[in-house]
Amino acid sequence: MPIFPDVDTLRLCSMLTSTAFGLVFCALWLRDRTEGHLLFWAAGSLLYGAVMFSFSLTPPNAVAVTMPLFALLSLCNVLPLAGARRLDGRPPFAWWMLIPIVAAGAGHGLPRLAVAQGWLPATSLLPNIGDALGLSLSIAINGGMLLWGRWTVRTAGHRIAGAGLLAYIPGFLLSIAGEYHVLRGMESLALLAMLSDQALLGIINLGLLAIPVERAERQLRQAALRDPLTGAWNRAGLEAQKPRFLTPGVAAIAIDIDHFKAINDRHGHAAGDAVLALFGREAGRLSQAGGGELFRLGGDEFAILLPAGGPDPGRFAERLRAHLQSHADDAVGWTVSMGMASVLDGERDVDAALHRADGSLYQAKAEGRGIIAA
Repeated sequence: MPIFPDVDTLRLCSMLTSTAFGLVFCALWLRDRTEGHLLFWAAGSLLYGAVMFSFSLTPPNAVAVTMPLFALLSLCNVLPLAGARRLDGRPPFAWWMLIPIVAAGAGHGLPRLAVAQGWLPATSLLPNIGDALGLSLSIAINGGMLLWGRWTVRTAGHRIAGAGLLAYIPGFLLSIAGEYHVLRGMESLALLAMLSDQALLGIINLGLLAIPVERAERQLRQAALRDPLTGAWNRAGLEAQKPRFLTPGVAAIAIDIDHFKAINDRHGHAAGDAVLALFGREAGRLSQAGGGELFRLGGDEFAILLPAGGPDPGRFAERLRAHLQSHADDAVGWTVSMGMASVLDGERDVDAALHRADGSLYQAKAEGRGIIAA
């Protein structure tokens, strides 16, 4: 009775599993053809199944065929990363993504060509070791980018898929050790890779499937916490963000658009909405540039929280007012008034600072329009 499973049987299992996931990705894409990342994931899975089938038909010494197959094997690992990049709003491919493809093909082919040319002895173990090293480098690049790369929205799916790819590397390293010990001459790389497939193919593909689901859930949560017209956090968003700003020295700036009702009465609600949208876009951008956040508390009432050690609140308010005036429509001619306060030592939330800033705002409005009061 053999100690190890049959490689051909394991290869067939890998081929069927990968093909099944490829068909699932295709079916999901057919349901919504705007989800182009699914095509990359489908291509990676279906290509892997085809490569496994090709390996079963190809003699191991046919380097002219096996070298491209190893490159295609690496491409199967590049395509999930390309799909994730497309989902993230970036170009699917970058020049450095050729490195893992070339590494896998060269790691397999060059040592064998060296043996064929007599540059290495026929008994050299470097060809088998080169296979494992080339694939390890390929896996490390693709899995590492999924796991640790910069993503607009980093999800558990990225980490699961990346960790699943990296989990192949111990098997590759074990195959290298096996060339010197008990696994020598037993197709150790193919055996361990196929065994890894049985455990990891499902993990990797389920991780990929989780990425768009988690992104959609995050977007829904964000939408529930933001005002759709201005893009500012709403009151629920303020509650979610409060712990971040619970530090003495955090600046609270209360803002009101002057005579906003008159803008609606004189120019129409569409003009009023345009003012709110412009204010939200520009004030939000400047706030985030300073490490802060913009909140909409009511119709034309807003607040900005700036972190301790961030921009000087008075200078920030002056810069914000000048910036808004430069972007305001002359036909409407709107201004803002602001009041400022800071979180004090011993305060347990930002509500007291916001209340003091609101009091300063009323003082500013009593003095006229476009006033900043502290």
